[in-house]
Amino acid sequence: MIALLDRLEAWRQARRWRAKRARMFATADLLVVSHTKSGRTWLRVLLSHLWHLEHGVPADELVRGDNFKRLVPAIPAVHFARDTRFPPETGELVASPAQRLLVLVRDPRDVAVSFWHHVRRRASDAELARKRIPPEARALDLFAFATDPRLGVPRVIGFYNRWWHDLARHPRCTRLRYEDLRADPAGELDRVSRFLGERHPPERIAAAVAFASFESLKEKERQGFFASGRLGPTQAAAGAAPADDPALYKVREGSVGGWRRHFAPDQAAVLDAMVRDTLEPGWGYRA
Repeated sequence: MIALLDRLEAWRQARRWRAKRARMFATADLLVVSHTKSGRTWLRVLLSHLWHLEHGVPADELVRGDNFKRLVPAIPAVHFARDTRFPPETGELVASPAQRLLVLVRDPRDVAVSFWHHVRRRASDAELARKRIPPEARALDLFAFATDPRLGVPRVIGFYNRWWHDLARHPRCTRLRYEDLRADPAGELDRVSRFLGERHPPERIAAAVAFASFESLKEKERQGFFASGRLGPTQAAAGAAPADDPALYKVREGSVGGWRRHFAPDQAAVLDAMVRDTLEPGWGYRA
């Protein structure tokens, strides 16, 4: 009886979660579409701090839906989504032509490595269920995970290829590559701001970039600076771990091309071939 009640409560929670996300998807002025572990928390912090500097919204809050817009109507409602439709499986809601659409991508091989760490150490059972990831995925070694069509590089490539075609049909869209944001954070943040119809002086852009630097965010996460639980350590999904274990933190490594350190040359060649042979070349990761 207790097990049945637990399942019923889990179903209710999932239903509430889906309804809330559907509302946020449908009412967003800006939809930021990305796969998990593609840099969206960093982008969220950059935009949030820029609006803190411009409009005075709390520095320890992060934009989520219309939380900033309720305080300052000039700030757009922003929803960070996994797809250009909600839910991805059925497409009941599709990004509206009136919404701005930003697709954030990162090298699928780096995403797969970071996602492996996330699944093993940060993701809750509820999150895995929502993303249709079996709990046993936590036990896979990194190469098995990275090559699994449901989990790793093939999964990311499938997302990217679908988004590429969706973007071609959307009138108000832009693409942002994580690697370009790392190489020129001020220039790319300015470009995103202009896409939103905003103009910020260079010193304000520079201040937002400094606030959201990798070392700054690592320290803020450890201090519990942000009111949102989005940036903070989590208990290991598969058992206790030291509090200083980097895998338990949202801001873990953020490297560009760091995936190669984790694979033998023959394994790296397999992942290279996946990207070269199946990824839409316009994303720029096939070289």
